[in-house]
Order: sequence, then structure tokens, then C-alpha cells
Amino acid sequence: MRSSIAKSLTPRKLKPFIQNGKSLSVSLLEALSDELSTTLQMGDFDSGKALPIAGHELDYKQWLRHYAKHAANADLGDHHIRAWEWAEKLTPGASAPALIECWFRGGGKSTTVELIISRLAVKATRRFALYVCHTQDAANRHVNDIASAMEKCGIERAVNQYGFSKGWSASKLRTANGFNVLAFGLDTGARGVKLDHLRPDIIIFDDIDELDDSVDRVEKKIKTMTATILPARSIDCAVIFVQNAIHSNSVMTRTLSGEIDMLQNRIQSPKVPAIWDLTYEPCERDNGRVGYRITGGTPAWKHKSISVCQDEIDTFGLTSFLRECQHEVGVGGRFFPQFKEMDMDGEPWHVVDHIEIQPWWRFWASHDYGTGAPACTLLFASDERENVYLLSEWYEAGHVSSSQANEVVKMLEHFELAQCVSKERNQWSTKLEAIAFDWANTFPPAKIEERIGEYPVEVWWNMGLPCVRAVKDRKAGWAQVKEMLDASEFVNGKRRPKLRIHRTKCPNIIKQLEKTMASPRDPDEIDNGTKNDHAIDSMRYGAMWRKYPVECPEIRSNRRQHIENMPTWFTNREGKDWI
Repeated sequence: MRSSIAKSLTPRKLKPFIQNGKSLSVSLLEALSDELSTTLQMGDFDSGKALPIAGHELDYKQWLRHYAKHAANADLGDHHIRAWEWAEKLTPGASAPALIECWFRGGGKSTTVELIISRLAVKATRRFALYVCHTQDAANRHVNDIASAMEKCGIERAVNQYGFSKGWSASKLRTANGFNVLAFGLDTGARGVKLDHLRPDIIIFDDIDELDDSVDRVEKKIKTMTATILPARSIDCAVIFVQNAIHSNSVMTRTLSGEIDMLQNRIQSPKVPAIWDLTYEPCERDNGRVGYRITGGTPAWKHKSISVCQDEIDTFGLTSFLRECQHEVGVGGRFFPQFKEMDMDGEPWHVVDHIEIQPWWRFWASHDYGTGAPACTLLFASDERENVYLLSEWYEAGHVSSSQANEVVKMLEHFELAQCVSKERNQWSTKLEAIAFDWANTFPPAKIEERIGEYPVEVWWNMGLPCVRAVKDRKAGWAQVKEMLDASEFVNGKRRPKLRIHRTKCPNIIKQLEKTMASPRDPDEIDNGTKNDHAIDSMRYGAMWRKYPVECPEIRSNRRQHIENMPTWFTNREGKDWI
């Protein structure tokens, strides 16, 4: 007698498993058996193992010659061999140091990584590869290339019981021997990275950076990588990060420098340029245009020879070649590409370890006011040849106006540029011509009836510090800073910069000149996500005062400013011209 099941009495979640003429228990057991069979066939079981297939017994060079002839046509470069040897040492269940490689554009990075993933699928030393790019579309393209490479290697797709591929799409690959690939774009905002119960045991970061990345976008990428992707890895996960530097604030550049504290357990090699020890010179073309000719260097890879590099310079320009192929990220993304610590010969350029100050030099300062945020004072000098020197800086947060002024006086005393004339009144005589002072709510208004209490700059005037309103036209100020950085002269037949910055006494201005990025939308303005700009703001105040110098009548008249007295320079016609 056949057993029957009353559907009305069956729990809702079990109804899909009911089979006519079979008891519920038998139906459930058969469904479980089918699921186990599918799982075993796919390799999706908790042991985390995939099955090696034909070709795994070959070493990687033999395997490339047999299954990837297109990649074996050119001899591998040292950087390729380094990546392949790292991948060949991976073993199931064992973690490995991250591989950080900064290669030139056209150095075969994506092709190498894609083939490494195919090789790991053949050897079954890894189970789940997560391919991460700046966008989902870019990640999908790489996964499609991996799919083509796998098919050439004879890796079969996983299929279900009906013969249809199970998980072979633009963003996901699942092979018959239990290997999986998933594309992930940093623009997706996904919170987790799992495939069924699997966690990635190899993560590839490729094409993460873009030239037009803003500071905020870079920070968002880093946050996604460190808060979403890396925490989702398996305990034996291996990581590859391969990319050219692109710009000085890129994720790759900051990873190489150690500024980002991820992937501390790593194998990191020096940046690989297209040409080691590149030298070049300007030359005149037949049509009268000026070009650049490579005069020396050694190619890092035979496939990208000197002639190939010369053609790239002729085609897309020297600047792009230096940035994309030589990792000279000082051209393009930086806001102050004119700034450099050393010249091409390794000699000090803008940054020096010693400045011999002479008593006849001119001295002035600039001050970016801040209480919660850092305040910054820069001390300038210029000699008889109009060379400019940044002698020192004061850079601290958490000071009110009076303590800022006291700290600046200490700095001036160190250089014998200030002398106390009244300890009771805390008044000083200085050799400064002026202090270009940030005037956002720091100066008293012109109309006496609008004044409320004492203003920050009046504290400085009372101490004898010659503060004048800084010219705050941002773009004009940036242009003046760049002009100072760009200026040079010949001394005894050798080119020298006309701006020198003391290395140990000016660390913040040096760092900000090096790190500040240009806005992707406005090349004449800094990126609006710039976190630390107090030193460069102060520098543009000082640069603009040098261009448009004015005196401080409050100090020149040698009298104390009282609340009821309107500052005399407000009525000075000459002063209004530059204000």
C-alpha cells in the first residue's frame, strides 16, 4: 500500500521536497543525497580541497610553453620570475607573505597574474581567487581573460546534473576540479566576500589606482580593502598586489612607503621601471618640434626594448612615459611637481642640511592661524641675489593666539632675530619686515562699531610682532609658490635652485610640498580632500608678501594699538591696492 502525504499538514519549508508516492522522510533523504552528490562533484565541501588536473606535474616554465605559448614567446624578466616562484611555493592550507610588486606599464603584470591564477587552478594549491580592481567592469574583464586562459589550459567548467555550467559568468568562474574565481570592484560597496561557505584563499589587487583619483577616493579604496576585503580572507590566504605607481598618493605608492599599515608580512621588491638608469635629452625634430631622445639605460625586460620605449615617448609624450613606465609620480598627480629634494645627479636641490645666514639678509615670516587645527609659522630670508631660504617652521595645534605668538618669538630668538624690550609688557623688537598673517576673523573690522573685544592679531601687535594681512588669493598664491620652486640660476657654471629649505627645521612644509595632490577637476587648485595644508597655506602667504611687500604701520609707529583706535593701515591707500 502506497504511503501518501497530506500537504496541508506539511510544514511550508518542507513542501518543495514532497514527491508523489513517497513518504516525507524518503523524499528528504533523497534531496539530501542529491545535494551531497552535487557538493562532492563541485568540490564544495569543508575540507577546502580542490583536485589537481593534467599539467600540474610540470614546472611553471614547461607549463607555460605547453599551455600558454603566447606568454612564452618572450623570455621572462626577473620580475616575472620572482612572481612565478612566489606562486609555485604556495601549498594548500599554508599562508604565505604577501607579494607587493610595482611594475611599469606594459610589463606583463595582468597577463602574469591571470596565468598564475590558471596555474593555481591546475595545481589545486588554492581554492578561491578573488580578483579586485578599481571598478567592477575592470575586474570582470580580468576574470574573462582568466576564463580564456583556463579554457586553453583544458580546465573544464563545473556543470550541474543537467549539463549546464554552474557559475561561469562575467564575474564568476567555477571549474570542474573545484577552483573558483570571483571579480570584485572597489566601486560596488559590497560588505562581504564569500562564495557559498568559501572564503578567498588568494586575493589579487590589480589596477587599483587611477590617475584622476582624488584624496577622498584613495581613502575610500583603502578603507574598502582593509575593512571589507582583507578581513574576509581565509586563514591561509595569500595576497598579490601588482600595480604601477601612477601618482604619489596612490594606494600602491603609500603601501610601498609603509604609510598604509596593511600587508605587513610581505615580500616587497624595488620598483621595476621600463628602463633602469634611464637618461634622455631634448632634440629637435625635422619639423622643428622639440622631442626627447633616450641616450642610455638598460631595459628591465627584453620584450620592451629601448626602441619600444622611444616609440612610446614619441607617441604619448615624455611626461606620461615617466609617470606610467618609470614611476616618476612627481609628474602628473602632484600639485607641486617642481619640488624635488635632489636633482638627477643625487645632489641636494630644494632641501639642504645647512644654511649659512648672513646679517644683511632680509627676513620675513608668514602665519596660518589655527587653534584646534595646527597653526604654522614659516621663517623666510632672502640674500642679495634674491635667493629665498626657508629657515624654520613652527607647527602645532591647540594654541590660543598669545601662546602662538610666544612660540614664534622663541623661534625668532633662536636665530637672534628678536630681542625683549620689556619683560613686564612682554614686548619685543624684531628684525622681521613683516609677518603675512591669516586674516580670517583674526583682524579687527574697519568700522569701530563692529568690533567685539580683542582680536587675535592685536596680541601679536602688542608684543611688537609686525603682522600684516596676508594676500589670500589662492590661485595667485599657488602660482607664486610654484614660481619660487621653479626658479634657478647658474653659479660657477652649475645650475642651482633659488629656493632652499632647511631639512630638519622644516619637516612639515617639505612633506606637504611632496605629498599634496592636484584637484582632478582643477589643476590650479589642491585636492579638496587634502587633510594637511597649513604649511603650504602659510608658504603662499609668505610668497605673496615677497611679491607685494607692505609694512606694518602698527609696529612701525612704535605705539600700542588700543581697542578704540582703528588700525592705520586700513586708511593707507597703498596698502589697499594689494589688499
